[in-house]
Amino acid sequence: MKVRLKYLLDTHAFLWAAYAEKKLGGEAHRILASTAFDQLAISDLSLQEIGLLEHAGKITLEGRASTGVRQLLEHVTVLPITLEIGLLAPTLALPHGDQFDHVIAATAKLHKLTLITKDANITDSGVVNTLW
Repeated sequence: MKVRLKYLLDTHAFLWAAYAEKKLGGEAHRILASTAFDQLAISDLSLQEIGLLEHAGKITLEGRASTGVRQLLEHVTVLPITLEIGLLAPTLALPHGDQFDHVIAATAKLHKLTLITKDANITDSGVVNTLW
């Protein structure tokens, strides 16, 4: 029996789950500590965002950070951008033009997942269910 996905991790939540656990919000930490990996997902766009953050020097994926990210990637589902997500993303009423946020929120909405995010632009918009 296949377990249904429940949560989509925003890029920062994925990174913090992988190597900076203390940065996670209380509810996010509790959910991630008690949820099976096969119920967790990230958008494939988060992988590009991680690459851009690392290239810009905003994060460093060396040592423990690199190991944590690679290990977590072995266990979570990476959801691809589909045509439906691409068409939904620009229609979401988010208060900014960050295309990463639009695609991640559209991925959560289309797959009916709760988005684990600290991003107030998403949480305050109410376009998807969120927790932190």
